Amino acid sequence: MRRILLLVLAGLLTVGLTACKNKKESNDIITKMPAKPKKQSGPLTMSTGEIPTRTINWLGGTYKISIKRTADKGLHLCEDASGNKYYDNRVHLTITRSDGSTFVDKDFTKSNFSKYVPDKYSEKWGLTGFNFDTIDGDKLDFAIAIGSPDDMADNEFVPLTLVVDRNGGTSVTSQMPAGDDEEDEE
Repeated sequence: MRRILLLVLAGLLTVGLTACKNKKESNDIITKMPAKPKKQSGPLTMSTGEIPTRTINWLGGTYKISIKRTADKGLHLCEDASGNKYYDNRVHLTITRSDGSTFVDKDFTKSNFSKYVPDKYSEKWGLTGFNFDTIDGDKLDFAIAIGSPDDMADNEFVPLTLVVDRNGGTSVTSQMPAGDDEEDEE
């Protein structure tokens, strides 16, 4: 029995001494390889959604403005600076009177504004912005943006104004300074 006790004690002493031994420091640096970026499998969708309904007082009455922006797979694709493809947007504008009757009910795409946008932008960019801006006397002004479909490129766009008159007619004006619509000379 004494012999077994000595063997157990020797084993515990060996384990204790080995556990207290200093480990050799390694200079190896272990990291994970970064994941390869995934290739775009199909066209992406630009920002879409419904803008909260806005109620305004205009021409002695109350009007509700509803704007809904959706990706339209039937339109030509847009492209960002990296070559990624996007579905272009279609915007549905509804303006209703206080009695519920419809004043304006129209769809808009980039093609509605193409003659106000230089070709070099119109070919690749899409309808990225459409918002109610202001009441200008007997007209309603909407801010329109034809721009890069990339959400990170929020300052790359051609500003336009859509004007709705008191009869529900629409017209467009460009907000680009003179000379900005000319092709860059190389």
